[in-house]
Amino acid sequence: MPFDKGIPTPTAYIRYKGVWSMNELYENMATWFRTRKYNVYEKTYKHKAPSPFGKDRQYEWTAFKNIDDYNKVNIYVYMHCYDVSDFEVVVKGKKKIFTKGRIWILIKLDVEFDQEKKFNESKFYSHLKDFYNKYVLRKRVMQGLHPKYRTVLWRLHHNIQTSLNMQTKEFEHIQVSGGHVQSA
Repeated sequence: MPFDKGIPTPTAYIRYKGVWSMNELYENMATWFRTRKYNVYEKTYKHKAPSPFGKDRQYEWTAFKNIDDYNKVNIYVYMHCYDVSDFEVVVKGKKKIFTKGRIWILIKLDVEFDQEKKFNESKFYSHLKDFYNKYVLRKRVMQGLHPKYRTVLWRLHHNIQTSLNMQTKEFEHIQVSGGHVQSA
């Protein structure tokens, strides 16, 4: 992605095989987005016909938050569950539904400039936008926004790992620039 359209950030992946609670994963992710004031939309939910190994499910979420009038943060979450089978377990006297199978999660974050496309109306505005992005905004973005939102990406990644009860118990990216102030 060129710098004039937005800030390129890394993509995070999670692959997991085992047993998890899809309800808890859903609630945990929704709460994470809600507490950080993101608007979340579930774009896609696909439930494919079962195969001999189990069902396939696909979820696609889009979350966004306006930083200011010019910048907007977009987070894309894509979950694909393979060979899934649901079963009920009684935990502390309550029935819970758990899911057994494989899950693959992709998390992508980008910071978009000029989300309302105000600066595409004329050539003059287009050149003004180009100047603003290259000379005024670039330093602020590279020193402040980019590390901050890269850390946001890894915090969401860690939140999902915690909700899947994966081996990591601490936020391993705490030493990354912009991540030393708050906990996961």
